[in-house]
Amino acid sequence: MEFAEAKEKGDITIVGFPYEGILSGLPGMREGPHFIRKASYLLESYVPRLDVDLRDVPFTDMGNLELFGSPEKVAEEVSEAIAGIKHPAVLGGDHTVTIGVVKDLIKRYDGLKVLYFDAHWDLRGDYGESTHSHACTAARIADLGAEVIFFGVRSGSREEWEISKKFTSFSATEAWPFMFSGPVYITVDMDVFDPAYAPGVGTPEPAGVLPAKFFNWLYDLDAKIVGFDVVETNPLVEDVITPVLAARIVRDMIAKMWKGMQK
Repeated sequence: MEFAEAKEKGDITIVGFPYEGILSGLPGMREGPHFIRKASYLLESYVPRLDVDLRDVPFTDMGNLELFGSPEKVAEEVSEAIAGIKHPAVLGGDHTVTIGVVKDLIKRYDGLKVLYFDAHWDLRGDYGESTHSHACTAARIADLGAEVIFFGVRSGSREEWEISKKFTSFSATEAWPFMFSGPVYITVDMDVFDPAYAPGVGTPEPAGVLPAKFFNWLYDLDAKIVGFDVVETNPLVEDVITPVLAARIVRDMIAKMWKGMQK
């Protein structure tokens, strides 16, 4: 199944990585890409705030790439897969896949910023005997040399909260900046949203971001978006509300990226 309105060719390419590595919560993230695509058919193709219709956008969906093995191995394989994609639109799967995406993109773009939407810091040195598990994603991205800017974080270990002081971050209730210079990659872990709006995640965390705030921010964002991912959708916990929200993020992010490419 392809994402709704996908074409045979396009500079923006959807790819799914149904990978589920080291668990810290409820299992089921590997089913995320299929349910996000399925939910895309419940949405209109037109994004009114951007005046963009996905029927007019040249984007393609190359399906899923099955990955197995350690998080370190998977991150490397993701990086190799992304190398042939101009503007990746990634569906997860757990957050480990983001490490691989950024590992490739940082070779292409100087000064890459990663806008990191997540309920958790993901700044651990290792977790579950791996330095590349989903609980370490932001730390590994920072190690690659990308500037990581956090949004919506409200959970982490004592050590992570201390490390987080080195980074720029904005809470769920603070005003978010709209302007970013240089290339930007956006990663959205679905647990950044309040569980009332996204209950289908592996590690839900109360007092989260409201979807309306996220979308208003996205529509007004002034930045060169070079790619994005939506990860950690868990349809085995809840299989309608969360996939629909994830699908709308994908739809609107594609529309936003394509509109920016026209300038």
